[in-house]
Amino acid sequence: MKKRLKPAKKRGTAIRKPDGHGPNGQGSEEKGAIIKRSKGLIKTALVYPNTYKAGMSSLGFQTVYRLANQVENIACERVFLPDPRQKVRQIKSLETGLSLDKFDIILFSISFENDFLNLIQLLKETGIPLRSSDRNHIHPLVVAGGVACFLNPEPIAPFMDLFLAGEAECLLDIFFEQFKKAKNRATLLSTIESLLPGAYVPSQHLPILYSRPPIAPPSPPSTIDVQYLDTLDRVKTTTTIMTSQTAFKETFLIETLKGCPHGCRFCTAGFIYRPPRIYPVETLYQAIDEAKDRAKKIGLVSSAVLDHPDIHLICQYARDRDLKLSFSSLRADKLTDQIIQILSESGVKTATIAPEAGSQRMRDIINKKITAKEILDAVKRLVDEGIINLKLYFMIGLPFETDWDVEEIVSLTLAIKAVFLEAAKKKKKIGTITLSINPFIPKPCTPFQWCAMTPEKVLKHRVDIIRQGLKKTANVTTNFESLRQAKRNALLSLGDRNTADILESAAEYGWTRAMKMNKDYCDRVIYQEKPRPEKNSPTLPWNILRHRVRDEFLATEFEKAEQEKESAACPMKDCRLCRICISP
Repeated sequence: MKKRLKPAKKRGTAIRKPDGHGPNGQGSEEKGAIIKRSKGLIKTALVYPNTYKAGMSSLGFQTVYRLANQVENIACERVFLPDPRQKVRQIKSLETGLSLDKFDIILFSISFENDFLNLIQLLKETGIPLRSSDRNHIHPLVVAGGVACFLNPEPIAPFMDLFLAGEAECLLDIFFEQFKKAKNRATLLSTIESLLPGAYVPSQHLPILYSRPPIAPPSPPSTIDVQYLDTLDRVKTTTTIMTSQTAFKETFLIETLKGCPHGCRFCTAGFIYRPPRIYPVETLYQAIDEAKDRAKKIGLVSSAVLDHPDIHLICQYARDRDLKLSFSSLRADKLTDQIIQILSESGVKTATIAPEAGSQRMRDIINKKITAKEILDAVKRLVDEGIINLKLYFMIGLPFETDWDVEEIVSLTLAIKAVFLEAAKKKKKIGTITLSINPFIPKPCTPFQWCAMTPEKVLKHRVDIIRQGLKKTANVTTNFESLRQAKRNALLSLGDRNTADILESAAEYGWTRAMKMNKDYCDRVIYQEKPRPEKNSPTLPWNILRHRVRDEFLATEFEKAEQEKESAACPMKDCRLCRICISP
């Protein structure tokens, strides 16, 4: 395709100084930024539709930045949501200050559906028509990828020319190759799906819409296979750009595995990435050696960090090189004495544990597979090692939940407090316990994808149960996610293409008015159960995408939840040998 603007003239890597950072006050001193200025480059804006801090804390975003800039003739520059403290909002790239509308390609990297509205606002503020149908050859090609897009792309489908569904390593090279070859925009969009598995052009597909009754297309729609790496033997996923302005503060991030074997029924990571894939230990040693020259602390990142079979060897390798360690997630039943000692030696003062539910009944329903005894034992050993602050994650409004189950959140917290207090007395120092309470939101591609969200009135009652139960408990604080925000997120998580109309209204009038104007539709999406699958009859908007895990398997898992039965963890072996959950 023809370029839209002349590029500048030289390339290289850069250190970005605090007083010379990008537009809108984004960025501090950076090490590792890539700036290309050669002639003939295809300019690609990699857009994270949230703040600089949020985007640069995303290892996936940094990985796409590195991979795109490895492609010949591609100049990939970063764009973020402007800092709200700035008086003048400028939607420009960090690397060269180029306005978003001047790029050849706009590539959105979307991790969370609650950033969909930010995406709309970024396009709107730069004068780019929101709808794909209103754009032509004078506008950038607008593309989106990221985990939110291969869960349910439909709420933003009318705004996208193209989705890249799957892991970037499988998609980017061929996408850029086809972009270079295509004579024009129309040719690219009409042929890309046949040339690039995982490419999804919404304008070429009839949507699956919610209605009364649900109406699917007259014949089963052609589906898009979400793309995954078969093995991690040839890839390494680490921090590309070091900056102090992230959630991890000068920490070099290393991904240790993709996915999670445990199969918690509310969680996408345990299903969309199944089977979990593990980075070879030699690859992680190389990453640690790289980190030693760039930082004093590394962060091991994954949905299930402690499930890497060589986690203790990896940790010891890092400690032998005088590197401090942190972990993105901790399971109470995986906290060995060695791991806890490493946390303590690395100066960690707060540990996070996610019981998710207070009663064993609810933990069985959601397939959490940890017991109260394991949680209490982990708490005692953490405090014994000087980690005196705890953060606990719980959910309310889970399927089949009762008030008694919520009362058990209070009971478990009080039991944790008792163990915590007894261990802390020996240290003569008492920390704090912080509860983070989040309403359950049904997620696509999980066994609970057919569930309705619990009504707001019931959620408010269950919030009160926890507040009243813990209000007189010293050193315990509770943080509750906004129920209004959770309702919006449920709409964006579960919506069909008609949700795009509400997003446009929200950008114009605000969320409250937009959802009130479309109350019947919003209530149907959020508060009504979805029909279960029938053979060759897709019923959910995101069924346009085909994941490895079959809906029939997810439905079986839902039935087990109804029966309060646990399921075994994924054995993390070749799917051809197991075939319990995958698509044929």
